[in-house]
Amino acid sequence: MESEPGPTSAAPEPPRDAASILNSILELSSQLQVTENQVTIILDALARAQDAALVSRFPAVLAICARRGIELGTANLLGRYWESNPRQQNLEKLLLVSCELFRREGITPPRNLEQIAESLKARHADLASADFLQLTNGPRVAIADMQAGLRIFAGDLRRRSPSPPPEEHFGSAGLSELMDHLFSEKQKELVFKKVKGLHLTKTEREYYSRVVKKKLSAIANAEMQGLAATLCATAVRSREGQAPGR
Repeated sequence: MESEPGPTSAAPEPPRDAASILNSILELSSQLQVTENQVTIILDALARAQDAALVSRFPAVLAICARRGIELGTANLLGRYWESNPRQQNLEKLLLVSCELFRREGITPPRNLEQIAESLKARHADLASADFLQLTNGPRVAIADMQAGLRIFAGDLRRRSPSPPPEEHFGSAGLSELMDHLFSEKQKELVFKKVKGLHLTKTEREYYSRVVKKKLSAIANAEMQGLAATLCATAVRSREGQAPGR
């Protein structure tokens, strides 16, 4: 039987109401004395939990580390199991996704999280643009739920306000009005996100490629532009010919 390094005695799974208990800890974290060892135990328990709502609080626990100046110890956190162990793989996935969420939200991450995530990218490259995180022998967790939990508990960690709508920093009000004739609000949002290089979910990328990009290609086509210019010029001349003489 394959042995594992370090103390790995089985611990009972967190109870069903653990989410409310964890929330109370998060809410009182500024008053609590939290140690690196305690955080490691909590993160390890979350990686083993069978409740998706509980697992989604993983980034929020990391927010405690950032707030309290706790550095994530690689040996303590990722040296508990063999690399092939499902618990190890789940911890790695959760840490990598959490680091990406800190980046998207403009929130200062705990010390060493970025270095840990960088070392894990090659093993879990498919998670960079995932909408869901499927844990090994565990639940399927929505990335959006993890991000929402981080927003709630980040508090004063946010170094900058959330990015304003990209259309505020691209083009003019006139361009936005012209786009209203061609694109729905959702389509406009995807266009501006693409221009600004913002993250698109898998669903958004597929919709952009299938619908929005084809519209943009048609608009950029020289023959289409020539046809539009001809018809618009004809319409102008027709209106001028109908104008009453002086």
